[in-house]
Amino acid sequence: MEINEIYKQLNSKMGLVNSASLTNVWKMLCNDSEAEIAASLPGTAEEISAKTGKNIEDIKSILQSLFKKGVAFKSQKDGSTQFKLAKNIVQFHDSSILWEGATQEFYDYWKKVMDDDFTGMMKSMPDTFKLPSFMRVIPIHETIETRNEVLTYEECANLIEASKQVAVVKCPCRLSQKNCDAPIEACIQINRGAEYAIDRGHGREISKQEAMEILKKAEDAGLVHMTENRTSGNAICNCCSCCCEMFRLMKFSGKKWILSPSRYLAVVHDACTACGSCLDVCPVDAISMGDIAAVNADACMGCGVCATVCPVDAIMLDQVRPAEHIPKK
Repeated sequence: MEINEIYKQLNSKMGLVNSASLTNVWKMLCNDSEAEIAASLPGTAEEISAKTGKNIEDIKSILQSLFKKGVAFKSQKDGSTQFKLAKNIVQFHDSSILWEGATQEFYDYWKKVMDDDFTGMMKSMPDTFKLPSFMRVIPIHETIETRNEVLTYEECANLIEASKQVAVVKCPCRLSQKNCDAPIEACIQINRGAEYAIDRGHGREISKQEAMEILKKAEDAGLVHMTENRTSGNAICNCCSCCCEMFRLMKFSGKKWILSPSRYLAVVHDACTACGSCLDVCPVDAISMGDIAAVNADACMGCGVCATVCPVDAIMLDQVRPAEHIPKK
């Protein structure tokens, strides 16, 4: 296969076959030989060697290099190590940006991929076409109005306490976008996510106590907690609306389904003094101001950031969606 065709094939596997910026991302990550191996995935080292005719030891070395760069992911199956590419462009973005060899030029190419090519593709989709939400919001637990049930999948503290291993990594979105000065080392990985981060070397293992301290700093910085849109997520992201690819993709593509709200809605009580603090921090501009603050229920993501800054505790989160709102898988 011709070299240009290999990079085009890699682009196609990420859903952006004609993206020149994504081609440049691949070329910064892989030389031509590595790109050929990447295009041959999935498979074991032995299977890739047989498929490409290359020496098995060279294949093993290249696969390990691709793993460290965030190009390849590995898992164990029937006693063998299986390698595969990222499942989608979002996973590839997040993993490769944490590559220790990343440069500003590399970040800039990724910014073009996500802001122009991926957003453009999503924007061109018919409004009737919907996929499962990529991520969902986790509410800040102190802001929930009624708490007569254990919110196993809806409180960061419970997710962390139930985890077997915890790690922290740098936020890939803020690394590439650089639109604010919010904390960089803020993405918490749990269970398989933590195992991957530690194995690859782009994250460090932390205690559950340190994880809770990171969450508190994130809340103080006005960041929104997010996780995968299922009950068994492997990460807790702490997101700003100016850098987060999910917020940006939702805003600029016009596809609200990209990000799933929590089960909660911000409710304003009569104690509101119309100070405007909530207006300034809402990540989705869901609040307007009259005699008191008003919440647009269709836009509110139920994050609770507004409630944390209210000086008179006039905003709380009220449950408006059933437990079934969170997918089981």
